[in-house]
Amino acid sequence: MRLLCLFLIILLSSCSFVSEEEGSTDDTVRPDIVLIGAEYTLGQAGENPIFIKSPRMTFYSSDNRAVTEALSFVQYDDDGNIIIEGQADSSDINTDTKVIDLSGSVMLRKVDDDMFIQADSLVFDSGNSMITADGSVYVQTGDGIFSGTGFAGDLKMDIYSFQSIDEGVFNL
Repeated sequence: MRLLCLFLIILLSSCSFVSEEEGSTDDTVRPDIVLIGAEYTLGQAGENPIFIKSPRMTFYSSDNRAVTEALSFVQYDDDGNIIIEGQADSSDINTDTKVIDLSGSVMLRKVDDDMFIQADSLVFDSGNSMITADGSVYVQTGDGIFSGTGFAGDLKMDIYSFQSIDEGVFNL
């Protein structure tokens, strides 16, 4: 009898599998899948999709998100020529709107304009061919070399602007 009571006391003791740091399991968004050595195509038929490679890609379908580590990406035109290529330490991709939020040592190159962009973070709206970067940005083109903050660009129309230019050199 005592053994049964002891067993019931242990069984009914308060136990928790969730640490206080993790919080409630109801608040935790868990990934649907984690891919190692991932290659992902962002786009649809009839578009020029973005091809993404990452050593680790985590998908959250409930939020239409994919999170990557150390990614590289490339976009080709209809003839198979590279339009845009780049890389970053990480990204947060909205798989529905095709907006890629790139972070850490971001580099983006638009091949036909021979334009190279370097930033700590950059938002690439691949569906609308728009890029924005709030922080410090370095841009090198055939027209010159510029650095500043608050960069925005329309990659289709080739229209680019800075909120403030720290320095720049025009090639004449």
